[in-house]
Formats: sequence, structure tokens, C-alpha cells
Amino acid sequence: MDPAIIIIALLFFTSVIMALAMGVAWLHFGRQVHVLSWTLSYSAAMVQWIANAAGIMLKSGPLMALAACCIVVSGTLVVAGVRQRSGQPVPWRLMLGAGSIVAVGGIYAAMIHDRALQGMIVPGYVGILMLCSAASLWPRDRRFNAPEIAFFVMFLLFALFQTALAVSAAANLGQAPGAGLVTYRAILGLGLPSIYVGTGVAAVMVVAGDLAHQLRRQMRHDPLTDVLNRRGLDEAAVRAIANARRYGRPLALVVCDLDGFKALNDGHGHIAGDAALRGFAQLLGSAVRRGDIVARMGGDEFGLLLVETDAAAAADVMERVRAEIGCLILPNAPHARLRASFGVAQLQAGDQQLDDMVARADAALYDAKRDGKDRVAIWRAAA
Repeated sequence: MDPAIIIIALLFFTSVIMALAMGVAWLHFGRQVHVLSWTLSYSAAMVQWIANAAGIMLKSGPLMALAACCIVVSGTLVVAGVRQRSGQPVPWRLMLGAGSIVAVGGIYAAMIHDRALQGMIVPGYVGILMLCSAASLWPRDRRFNAPEIAFFVMFLLFALFQTALAVSAAANLGQAPGAGLVTYRAILGLGLPSIYVGTGVAAVMVVAGDLAHQLRRQMRHDPLTDVLNRRGLDEAAVRAIANARRYGRPLALVVCDLDGFKALNDGHGHIAGDAALRGFAQLLGSAVRRGDIVARMGGDEFGLLLVETDAAAAADVMERVRAEIGCLILPNAPHARLRASFGVAQLQAGDQQLDDMVARADAALYDAKRDGKDRVAIWRAAA
């Protein structure tokens, strides 16, 4: 059997496995659009390898032309998926235009059986696509995680490999059909299986890493307000308290809730209540600095950890929030006027855990409620 057919069979089954894995990930884990793009990319690759194998065995120009078109489609969808995952716009018109030109060139080369021309045009373009994928994968506001590093390296290796193919094919331009291309075939046979499989494994690692991150986020965040939940607050507090003690900096905890929230729910329905909670959470998040922590502790009660902030400064911040909350308009209860009460406590030398601060902040919140609600109370002042 032709060794090329054996290699293509390996690549075909790799594409099948990858298409199935990506398809399952898309169906069952959020239907993310970039995973769908990669599913379609590997599906196009499946057709490509079938057409490639049949084209080699039958010496068919049309089948080799189909293979060239599928390669362009598959590579384009890889870039699209990477950009979608990164939240970047996909330049569909540019990619479709460039891909169409390359596909026409690949079809022409296949129909005249010029393997050197086809081997120069299509791999050269795929190399450019892999470089674009690597550039689009680079995170803008954070560090690479381990799966992304592997994916980035594989894209670079894939681009280098495709460039080597294009250069070796270009060295054989002008020769008779079927002549030369010894170097091209050697590079293809030695490099493509490992690089193709490696890129697929890296893609699976990225999707699995994204899923793990998504699950961790769901465990630590409140789905209604998109702030931390109590578990997330507890974990963040361990780090915040440790840093405050290590550097001798103040740390303030605020416990707050909406005044009359039960009456709002009873009078206007849970949709209005949910809107109030979301609006309150957004207001709290916009009032604090980056590095401060906002969490929903349960019901309508929220907790905030303000780093490098003492109780008096935290109370000043909450006073601004208290004044602004009355401006929130609820779509389902436009005449409802929101109010909130706040209890503030500062980290003390004897505190062992977050609950020590929570107890004092709760006591201050109780004093604020007892004194008429719609106010900020500091534990020390209330004690």
C-alpha cells in the first residue's frame, strides 16, 4: 500500500475523533461558537483526507481540487474559532475573499496536475492562517495558561511546517508533472502526522481548560448577579486577610442588604426583586476599586471586602452607594424606591477568619436597621 495512503488514513481518523470530541463539547458544554467553528473545521478536514486519498489513488484532478478547497475551509474555520474564543471580531469578508482566491489557485493547479504549484499555494496560505491563529490566541489582559501555551506553540510549528512545504514545492516549479517533490514528500510524511495530532491534542486541552475554568467560576459566582457567592467570598477573604496582615494594611468588611426587600418581592413579584438584586450588585461593583471584592452572601445580603481601606473610608464609599441606590429604576416596578443599610467592620489583630469580621459587621448592620434603616453604621461607633 502507498505510504501516503496510510498517513492520510491516520490523519482522517484523527479528524474524525477531533470532530466528535469538539461536537460533544459544543452540544453539552454551553454551545460556544468557537467550539462549533473547530467542529466544522475538523469535519471539513475529514472530507479533505477522503478526497486526498481518492485523488491520489485515482489520479483525479477534481478530487485533488476538492481537497484543496477543504484545506482552505478548515484552516479558515480554525482562525475564526480562535478569534471567537478571544472575543475578537472575525473578518469574514477578508478571509472569504483571500480564501476564495487561494482555492481557485489550488483548483487550477489540481486540474492541470501541477503538484508543485498546488503544494506551494495551499500550504503557504495555511501557514499564514496558522500564524494568524497564534497571534489571535495571545491574551490581551492576562497571562497564557498552560493549554494556551501548548496551542500557541503548535500553531507556530504548524506555520513553520507549512512554510517548509511551500518552499520545497516552489523549488520544483516548472518541472514536469510528477517529477521532483522528493523533499516535499519527505517533509510531509515526517512532519504532518505528529504536528496535526499535536495540534488536535492542544485544541482539546484548551477546550477542557476552558470548561474547567467555567465550572470553577460557576462554583464561586452567583448566577443571578454575577458577583462572588459565599464560597467565593470565603476563598477570597483568606487571601485578603493574609495580605493585610503580611503588609500591615487595613482591611474593611461591609455587610449590606436592601431595606424592605420582602415587601418589594411580595408587592411587585420576583422579577422585580431579581432586577433589584442585579442593580444593587452592579452599583456595588462600580463603587469599589479593582482588587476589592463584592459577593452575594445570600438572599438580598451582600458582602464587600475593601483592601487597604479602614472602616471610616469604607463607610464613606458606602455612603455614596446609599445615596445612589435611590436612583435605580426597576422596569417592573418603576415607582418602587430602593433603600439599603450597611454595616462596616475592620480587620482586628485577634480575627482568625472572615466570620469574626462578619459577626461585627452584622452587628453594625443590625444597629443601622434599628436606628431607622437607609444608613451606614460602623461597628466601633455602634459598640
